[in-house]
Amino acid sequence: MAATLVLRTGGGRSRTDALGSVLLELLAPVQRVVAGVGESVASVWRGAGDLWSARREVVVLRARVQSLEEAATQSQEIELENDRLRQMLGLRDRLTGHVLAARVIARDASMLSHTLVIDRGTTDGVDKGAAVLAPDGVVGQIFQTSPHAARVLLVTDHNSGVDGLVQRSRVRGIVEGTLDGGLGFRFAKRTDDVQVGDRIVTSGLDGIFPKGLSIGVVAAVDKRGQSLFQAIEVAPAVDVGRLEEVTVTLGTVAVAERPPAADE
Repeated sequence: MAATLVLRTGGGRSRTDALGSVLLELLAPVQRVVAGVGESVASVWRGAGDLWSARREVVVLRARVQSLEEAATQSQEIELENDRLRQMLGLRDRLTGHVLAARVIARDASMLSHTLVIDRGTTDGVDKGAAVLAPDGVVGQIFQTSPHAARVLLVTDHNSGVDGLVQRSRVRGIVEGTLDGGLGFRFAKRTDDVQVGDRIVTSGLDGIFPKGLSIGVVAAVDKRGQSLFQAIEVAPAVDVGRLEEVTVTLGTVAVAERPPAADE
């Protein structure tokens, strides 16, 4: 009986193994498809994850680039401001007397007047009539004040007038602003020696601006017509539209004479 059981059991395994082999063969393609689909899904998820990581890296890199660009811009602004302040210090060294540095905080938007506002006022000692200067020359004068601000009438305003002279020939005249934001040199007689390219400087006789500061350069001379005086156009020495800092005089100020050089 024992032998019979052994034989039956062995036969059962043969039939089972044969059936299993058939099933394995039949199911293998399906399992391969399922496995492939699973791998594809996993690959898609990995790809999506990689794409998301790449996008995050792009965002981070863009933020880093923007930060570096902003830092570079700020560094350039600081460098430009330092250069302007060095020029302002150079102007202060040329002047004897009390002066005050101020920042431009507003500009007049009207085409009929040329003014700007600075961040210094009467509490800082700024008075009406004070001269306002830049390293390149004359800016204008204070005509309105408050405790912490002041308005400047620019030299280019048509209501402005500065006593000036031609540096080369010493011809005197009045420098007046024009409606288009330029300058004119008035009351130079037709016989006076004034040429294009001549520099016009302050005479110091108006009691406002120290003598010897640049006002502008002669751009055109017209002696035609019956007038006793020449028509002279002057290009301003200071680009008032780009001013960010100015120097204000407090009381009497003069231009210091340069000490003679060692080889003079």
